[in-house]
Amino acid sequence: MTCGIVTVVIGREFSINPLLNYFKELDSDDFHLNLYIVLGCDSEFTDLVKNKINELNLYDKYKNINFINGVDRCEPHLNWSEWENLSRKTNPEVKHRAALENINIGLNESKYEDYIHFVDDDTIPPPHALKDLLKTHNKINNCGIASGLYFNKVWVEPTIAVGVDEANRRVVASIEKSTWQGASIDNLSISNYYDIGFVGNGCILMSGHDTKRILPLTEYREQNDDIAPPDFIICRRIRRMGKLISIAPSVTPQHLNEVGEPIGLTPNYLQSVKDSSEYPKILVLTYNSFLNYSKLSQDYDEVLVINHKEINNDVSFLEKYDNIKVINRSIIDTCVKYDYYKNYSELKGESMKYAILEEIHKYISNKTAYIIYLYNERNNTIRRIPFLDSRNLKKFLNTKP
Repeated sequence: MTCGIVTVVIGREFSINPLLNYFKELDSDDFHLNLYIVLGCDSEFTDLVKNKINELNLYDKYKNINFINGVDRCEPHLNWSEWENLSRKTNPEVKHRAALENINIGLNESKYEDYIHFVDDDTIPPPHALKDLLKTHNKINNCGIASGLYFNKVWVEPTIAVGVDEANRRVVASIEKSTWQGASIDNLSISNYYDIGFVGNGCILMSGHDTKRILPLTEYREQNDDIAPPDFIICRRIRRMGKLISIAPSVTPQHLNEVGEPIGLTPNYLQSVKDSSEYPKILVLTYNSFLNYSKLSQDYDEVLVINHKEINNDVSFLEKYDNIKVINRSIIDTCVKYDYYKNYSELKGESMKYAILEEIHKYISNKTAYIIYLYNERNNTIRRIPFLDSRNLKKFLNTKP
């Protein structure tokens, strides 16, 4: 059984060593391997890649190593920080078109392999990735793509709906199938992650047979194929064939930023979640003078009370409770912070809900064991929030293929 390992290199010096180290260390007992490297870089970087391949003795591991000429990355004169800002926030379509051309070239060259493992040059999987992706692909009936789970680079600035701490938990995947809708690792933990809408192409496994059917990626088949990113087009075409797109939770690649640092939740954080054993009950509420705070302090390990200073509540009496923490917020400051959101009615739900979620995500940013409960003023009820229950995240992360 053969597998083509495919990547596109565009000159990222900060990630070339870990990328090639992955190609050296990956567990490949099930496959005869061929390596396909699409060159979207200059001749100097091409020489660097070839020299490192020789240093790592990759010719001993791979039957063939193929270097294929691609197209240069867009705006090659920019440094990586400038390039990331332009390609993600200012003009992403230019990046998408160049990436689409190169990915199409790589997949076309490797399409006669039994399986194709595509890896982005800034996405570094663990050594067991290929093995677990294959198990996932074979385990799930009618699987079209098996994907690793990695965190999302920032495409837009934080908003009133998605703050900094929640954005840090966002992954390159969409549970929704009708369109790409951002999701966090917490959302995935309570979803049917064996059948989702979209994944990135940073760490995926597909069969050669399915790959042939979605090529060429550059061919216009459906609305927005001319402007959509490559991963969107790949996933939509796979699902149009009646195939499933699945996540392998055991495969957690590191997604590197422009200086070579992993983004999102750290490996140590994820491991702590996986190893956690005690789960404090945390109640979150907006201050309400009619609640019995003495009883709440007894029923929960910690109570977070959000108090908006413009309402002029006197909450000083809560200081006598050791496990009640008052979080003071300002409605005006929040509106000023996100003043480009002129029409709040466009947001789903009330802005107060997003303020509460922002505080919850800030709270759990350094916590790896928690069960979050939320008080609803409208119907005077308290309910557990499943996607903010770290027991679900622990179960998800410990899932084996």
